[in-house]
This record gives sequence, C-alpha cells and structure tokens, in this order.
Amino acid sequence: MRVLQIAPYFTPYNGGQERYIYHLSRHLIRMGNEVDIITSNYPPNKETEEIDGINVRRYYCVARPLRNPLSPGFLLLGKRFREYDIVHTHNEHSSAAMVAAFFKDRYHAPLILTCHGQLRFGDYLSDTIEKWYSTSLGRLIFGKSDRIVALSDTDKQYISSFGIHEKKISVIPNAIDPEQLGHPSIDGAACEAVREKYSLAGKRIVLFVGQVIRRKGIEYLIKAIPRVLQHVRRSDVIFVLTGIGDYLFDARRDAKTMEIEENILFTGLISMEDLIALYKISDIFVLPSLSEGLPTCILEAMFFGLPVVGTDIPGVRDHFKDHILLVPPRDDGALADAVIRLLEDEELARRLSGDGRKLVMSKYVWNAVTENYIAMYKGLVRG
Repeated sequence: MRVLQIAPYFTPYNGGQERYIYHLSRHLIRMGNEVDIITSNYPPNKETEEIDGINVRRYYCVARPLRNPLSPGFLLLGKRFREYDIVHTHNEHSSAAMVAAFFKDRYHAPLILTCHGQLRFGDYLSDTIEKWYSTSLGRLIFGKSDRIVALSDTDKQYISSFGIHEKKISVIPNAIDPEQLGHPSIDGAACEAVREKYSLAGKRIVLFVGQVIRRKGIEYLIKAIPRVLQHVRRSDVIFVLTGIGDYLFDARRDAKTMEIEENILFTGLISMEDLIALYKISDIFVLPSLSEGLPTCILEAMFFGLPVVGTDIPGVRDHFKDHILLVPPRDDGALADAVIRLLEDEELARRLSGDGRKLVMSKYVWNAVTENYIAMYKGLVRG
C-alpha cells in the first residue's frame, strides 16, 4: 500500500509524537509498504529528503500559535490524496489534521487520525482556547475521519464524548523498538564516557526526557528538588533534564533562584547514543506531565529497567498504574516524596524495574502495533 502521513512536525523536531511517526513509518516500510510524510519545515531543514526509506516533504512554517505550526503549503496537497491508498494524519489539534479533514470528502481518500492524548497547556487562557477548539474544529475532524486511533481507553471515551461512535475508534498503544534501543555499540565503555562527559561520576541520577515546556510539568519538578535534597546528601544526587523548549530559560532561572544549580543538569538536545547511555546509567525516571497520550519516554525508561515516577493523568494511569509510582499533577511535594521513596527503598525500585520491563516487552513493541495499523488500512481500502 501507498501511505501518506500528514504531521505537524517530524525529525529533526524531537518529541514523542515525532518518534511515534518515525517508527510507524519505518516498520510499515519494512513490511512492504511505501510511506511519504508531509510536514512543516520547523525547525528549518531540507525541503525534501529520504530518511530510512521514508520520503519526507517539508513546507515552510509561517507561525506556531500554541505550538501548532501553520504551513500554507499544506493547502496544495489535495490532488495528491488520489495517489495514495491511505491518508494518515496525527493530532486533531494540528493544522495538518485540519487540512486532511478539509480535503477528505473532495478527494475521497480513506482517512485515519491518530490522537496523541488530551492536551493541557498549564495556563488558563491556552486551556480555554483548547476547550473551544476541541468542541468545534476538533469535533469536525473526528467526524471526517474514517477511523480514529486512541492511545488509551480513557482517550477513547473522551473522543466518543463528542458524539463519535465507539466502533469508529480503535485503541492502539504507543511502542518502542527494542532493536534500536538495545544497540550493542552502547556498551559499558560508552556509558562511562557519557558519565564523564556530563560530570556524573559518583552521582545517583534522576532522569527526565522530553521537551522543556510547561505541559511537561517541569516547574513542579524543579520545585520538588529542594525537598529531595533535604532527605539525601546533596553531593549524591543529580537531576538530569534532556531536551529543549520554551520553558528552558525560566527553568534555568528557577534553578538558580532556588540554589540547586549543582544538582540539576540541562543537557539540551542530545544524540540517541547519549540518550541510551543516560537511560542505562540512571537510577530513577520521572515524568511530571500535565497531559500525555502514551509517553514514549516511559516505555523507553521501562525497557532499560528504570523505576518510574509519573503523574496520575489518563495517558499514564491507563497503561502504567500498577507498574510505576503515581502522584497528582502539579503536586511538587508528592513528586518529591515519590523520588525520595525510590532512592531509599531499593526493594521497591528493584520490583518496579523488573515488572516495568516485562510489561513493555509483552505489549508495547512496534512490530505488533504496526500489524494492527496494517489490518486497519486494509479494511478501509477494501471498504
């Protein structure tokens, strides 16, 4: 089959949604399909290129209101729909999904929408706009899609609350690629090199992986650190935050104000090799998000046997409630207490480590997820 994926972002933009689209596309190609991706050119990169067999076309981004890239070039796509067996778009909050829904009836292309979780920004104005959007344009995009993929049962219920029949919605989880994460070149020597590179020798490492934005709850993680340091020796623990985002400047400023600069490391963007090494040498993984679909970073952390602290929100609770420590969102005290508990209770940390890895390997791998998508595609093409 020929599959067109229309997405707001793609690599080199680095986030869970982008990794999801990359891995799905790569595995679709491995299974004998052809995949083209249309996306925004943010951050600026080559307009066209091939990445691991995926044909990528990027259109100029003129603005990003609420981090949603607007690319007028998307409006030229309609006639191309006829070239494909399936059009697959992502994130009902995106202009990419709006364009796909707009052209759907005119060019009669089977349309699949993957929803990547309920969206919360963490401030009143943005969340009010999101609520208005979901009940208007979001509902319209749901209605135009032939099939909708939700990442969890809670998200399925949320989508059906807009009057969408449940038979139209399938739950297909996020996944990881054990082959990529288990790359043999990231051995003990490589891990020690990363430990030296970031001055982590002799430290117990609490790791965060993701975009440094308000929605990820970074401010609450920073607020939690002084409480953690009251219970452990300051020289023993460091919080490593990977990634970039529009909250990074504020996060650095807050760390300086709280005098915890020596106990927090902002790495910025890092290579996949360095990320894998950090997963391997860390002691705890923490994700204090306000909203998520099914976070790739938790799956990756579990794959590497890290005990996890996450927030009690649908995209996390639905999949991991029995395998991680859950804390209320925006509760820096509870977040700190959970980190302290894992640092002090080795038996609990060891149990969560083993159970988490077993869970990921049994349910959340890309081969199985891609097969589910192919079955869905074939059903629409036959229909």
